[in-house]
Amino acid sequence: MSQERIVFTQEIAASPDQVWAAINDHEGMSRWMDARVTVLARRDGTGVGTVRRIRARGVVTIDEEVVYADAPAEGRNGRLVYRIVRGVPVSFHRGEMIVEKLGEHSTRLTWDIVLASPIPGLARVAGLALRPAIRGGLRKLSRQLA
Repeated sequence: MSQERIVFTQEIAASPDQVWAAINDHEGMSRWMDARVTVLARRDGTGVGTVRRIRARGVVTIDEEVVYADAPAEGRNGRLVYRIVRGVPVSFHRGEMIVEKLGEHSTRLTWDIVLASPIPGLARVAGLALRPAIRGGLRKLSRQLA
C-alpha cells in the first residue's frame, strides 16, 4: 500500500466568508483551478452530499463527494472535506480545506490531501501530479479575491 500526503497553504487578502464562498462554489472552482468542474448532485444546503465532476486537461475525470462542510463563524475556522468516489484507482482519499481568519481582510486557506493506493507508488505519482495544479489554483484564487 502506498500513501501520500500533500499540504498547501495560501494567505489570501480577503475575508474568511469570501474565501469560503469561493471554495464552496463548486462549479465556480473552474475559474481558479486548471480544470472544468460540474456539479452532478446536490443533497444539502450546506454543500454536504454535493458530488462534483472534475475534468483536468481533458483527460483525467474524477468525481468527488463533499462529506463535511462547516462555514467559518466568529471564533471558528471553516472546514470542507471531500473524497474521491470515482475515477482513480485509490483505496483512500480525503481532501480537507480549512479557512482560517488571520485578520479583518486576511485569511489562510490550507488544503490537505491524503491518498492511498494498493498499487505501489501510485499515491506518490498522483501527489506529484496534483502539486502544480493545486499550487497554481490557490495562487489564482488569491489574485481573484484580492
